Amino acid sequence: MEGNVYLFAWLVYLLAAFGIILATWCMTRGMKLRRTRRTLRAIIAVILLTPINIGQHSSWLAPAYLVGAYDFVLGDYQRAQIAGVYLGAAFALLMLLILLESVLRRLLNMEYGK
Repeated sequence: MEGNVYLFAWLVYLLAAFGIILATWCMTRGMKLRRTRRTLRAIIAVILLTPINIGQHSSWLAPAYLVGAYDFVLGDYQRAQIAGVYLGAAFALLMLLILLESVLRRLLNMEYGK
């Protein structure tokens, strides 16, 4: 695959992913429970936006959930587990950022906008 085609494929994927994230944002806007709403949004963002190397010695990236699912179907459970670890680490980092933002809002007495 040429470099331009690779970049174009990522551009199309990212536009679609941000479209899905925007749709999820709109669908969860009416939820009363703020923590549940934020967690759902974080799960969708992490699943769609976490990349991983395609192969062990490759510099090409692909979404981690696709690489993990593909390797799991092919029986390469170690690579699938690595993709799962990447997704888990990205989710933990995002939840830490959400917790930090929540603590800073409470310390600065800022109100949450709806």
